[in-house]
Amino acid sequence: MIHGAGGRSQVWQAQVHPLKDCLNTLALDLPGHGETGGHHKRSMTEYAHWVSEILVTLFPGPVFLMGHSMGGAIVQETALLNPHLLKGIILVSTGPKLQVAPEFLEGLSTHFEETIDRIIGYAYAPGADPMLVKEGAELMKAAGPRVLHDDFEACDRFDRSKEVGNIELPCLIVCGNKDVLSPPALSERLHQSIKGSTLKALPNAGHMVMIESYRAFNDCVRQFIW
Repeated sequence: MIHGAGGRSQVWQAQVHPLKDCLNTLALDLPGHGETGGHHKRSMTEYAHWVSEILVTLFPGPVFLMGHSMGGAIVQETALLNPHLLKGIILVSTGPKLQVAPEFLEGLSTHFEETIDRIIGYAYAPGADPMLVKEGAELMKAAGPRVLHDDFEACDRFDRSKEVGNIELPCLIVCGNKDVLSPPALSERLHQSIKGSTLKALPNAGHMVMIESYRAFNDCVRQFIW
């Protein structure tokens, strides 16, 4: 499981333990995030090479790789670079191209905390538990301005619209039908491009669908892998 921009493995806490009833699960902190040391990367390709090295080091055979938002872009990149390391992929709240509003990029450098609050305000569907929203903002702020800015800049540069159709792995695409940061239309584009993929749009959930609708989300993952 690969987290999104400025995130950490904690965002998958509703998956790591609940899915252990039928799967071996592992959520990673990307370099420069959470508990993983080193410098953060500046592109999805660099992150994908790092993830590939981790997979080779930790696992004797191919795995299912799941990524949220920026993590979904990293999963796409990994699937294009090293498909032999993967059994299948799960793309969550992401797209073949990720554009970031210029005011977000500028705000992360000039008004960091206020900009994070705005971003997180868009990340959950209306009516979400305020505690979830607050925890999400605190988690992202902990990453710091430089990591956040560079992650979002890497997202803004990411575009595999022409190449994503070359992915031939089993693929599940999951989104919230109320996601305004990575709108469902992006998931539909992935579905149209990746032959044989499955698309699940979960109702009344936003960008953080794996938190907001974790039971339905986990059911989708179980059905796909089994």
